Amino acid sequence: MLVETCGRGARRPEEDKLDRLTLAPTKPPKPPRPLRDPVFAPLAFASVLVLGWYALDLGSPRAQMLFCWPMMSLADIVLFVTARRVAALPTLPRAPRRLWRTLSISGLVFAVGDAQQWIITILHPGAVTMMSNLFERISSVGGAALVVAVMLGYPTGATSSRARLKYWLDAATVMTGASVVAWCLVMRPHLPDAGADGMFTAVAGSGVLLVATFAGTKLLLSDVSPITLDAAVPMLLATAVQALSDAVIPSDHNPGHLHLHAILLLAPALLLALGPRLQELRARRDEETFNRQKERPYSPLPYGALVITFGVLLVVLPDGIGKQVWGAILGLILMVALVVVRQLAVFQENAKLINRLDESLLEISHREHRFESMLRHSSDIITIVDASTGAFRYASPALETILGMEVSAAAGTRMINYLHPDDLDAIRPRLAELSRKPDASFTYQARFRHADGSWRWLEVIATNLTHEPGIDGIVSNARDVTEARKLQDLLRYQASHDGLTGLPNRTLFAERMREAGTNAAVLLIDLNGFKEINDTYGHHVGDGLLVHVADRLRDCLRAGDTAARFGGDEFAILLPGADEAVAGRVAARFRELLDTPAEIDGLLLPVRASVGAVAGATDDAEALLRAADSRMYAEKRRSRAEAS
Repeated sequence: MLVETCGRGARRPEEDKLDRLTLAPTKPPKPPRPLRDPVFAPLAFASVLVLGWYALDLGSPRAQMLFCWPMMSLADIVLFVTARRVAALPTLPRAPRRLWRTLSISGLVFAVGDAQQWIITILHPGAVTMMSNLFERISSVGGAALVVAVMLGYPTGATSSRARLKYWLDAATVMTGASVVAWCLVMRPHLPDAGADGMFTAVAGSGVLLVATFAGTKLLLSDVSPITLDAAVPMLLATAVQALSDAVIPSDHNPGHLHLHAILLLAPALLLALGPRLQELRARRDEETFNRQKERPYSPLPYGALVITFGVLLVVLPDGIGKQVWGAILGLILMVALVVVRQLAVFQENAKLINRLDESLLEISHREHRFESMLRHSSDIITIVDASTGAFRYASPALETILGMEVSAAAGTRMINYLHPDDLDAIRPRLAELSRKPDASFTYQARFRHADGSWRWLEVIATNLTHEPGIDGIVSNARDVTEARKLQDLLRYQASHDGLTGLPNRTLFAERMREAGTNAAVLLIDLNGFKEINDTYGHHVGDGLLVHVADRLRDCLRAGDTAARFGGDEFAILLPGADEAVAGRVAARFRELLDTPAEIDGLLLPVRASVGAVAGATDDAEALLRAADSRMYAEKRRSRAEAS
């Protein structure tokens, strides 16, 4: 049976607090607010102002040159500091820590190259160009190479051969799309007009695009990425802008393009500096950022690469069918083939999963069938009671077998409606305690009403499973112990009562004396001439006479008094709180009742008895009984003397 939630509203504050600590679901970490960050917000605002200034082509070409390189150096220093702070986070695993440390070193290398370019610009006031010198280019390539090398060696996390196959198919699809873009950029019809320097810059930019795409793809497809999406977006965008600017707009010496070249130089540096700070904000708000594996059924990167490749094909088609178009078509064919192979692998995996799912569902069905059969044929009542209302939410078919109630009729009714009031009062505190403690158990026996109006004793084991999903209630297992209780009660009665007269025996009489209070009166009674009647007429007549005397004793008792048979023809009466005067009146009443002869088996038998009545303190019950015994034998001797 389910347990009624008694006293549920009277909970202590500390119990409510404990429940909140142990049962309340963990709240997800709050997302970072970069616009309120004292580092990110000024940096983003300054980046917008600087890029807007160049976009409006404000200031002289000389001023634009002198302002560009120190701003790039400042962005590189910010990258160095913020990446180093991310690398110092205590929750960062080993592989991501190595990547962020390398990125901070690259920021320092970029800063040295850009600072050297700024010095050269100051020393050559006549030069009006954004063309970087050899040292600056080496610094840029070297810093990028450090990061790419670490990214290429970053572990993918794929452990099974099937996972590795899917990983490389996705990576190959994305790289094919990037190769198509790079091919179309290098094979532009008017690129040769830019000269060898322009051709070299375009090829180098395409190479950077391919390497950056592969490295970024590897990171994004890894099971545990060293960077979250919000931090990766500006950094990947910076790489794309840098690569596409080199490939699409080759540098030249035209002063009219200075502001555009400055934007293409500054935008990647500023975007790259924003990413680490976003990552730091995310990691400090969520300590499990780098330890949480990605949970996704598929990656959208291959499909995005297909869309971009189709877009590139539409862009180059107006120039006629040439090397660009054929390269795009071949790339699309290869990408479609890779996606088909990837889908076939997925279909094969799905087929295995479906087979395992079918097997699992079949096993679950068998388990449900076994469980239903066990419940249907179980001799115990299994129930679930709602913890807040105390109403039945589920009851097994044994409810009808044991208590005669239909399960449908019991649903929604409260358990206490069927519990005996006396038993409910006795167990109510324990039930209330059980309802407050998840996973607690309580075993008790109580009487429950049968549909025919009778009462059945049930032994109930109730467990609080309000914290278990899918149960959220108190589960009870109850078995019928009515016959066992009857047997126990019979044995207990036989152990404390006389089998012939039904009166309490000496043991129960002594227990009643201990419970009588401080004072009581005791009457000891012994029948006169009982042995002669027993020997003359037989034991059955003697037994009938004893029953007759027991009935007369009951007739003279007050409420709360106890009459007992000590054995043979010896009886006793306990009068709690009475004095000797009351004891004398009870003795007189008893003798008066005995004056009427007993009719047994057609015989009218006179009955006489000797009564010893005393009153006193019950703290020494044996002394009180001895005093009553002495008076009884004194009266018996007096009766014999009078008879003689």
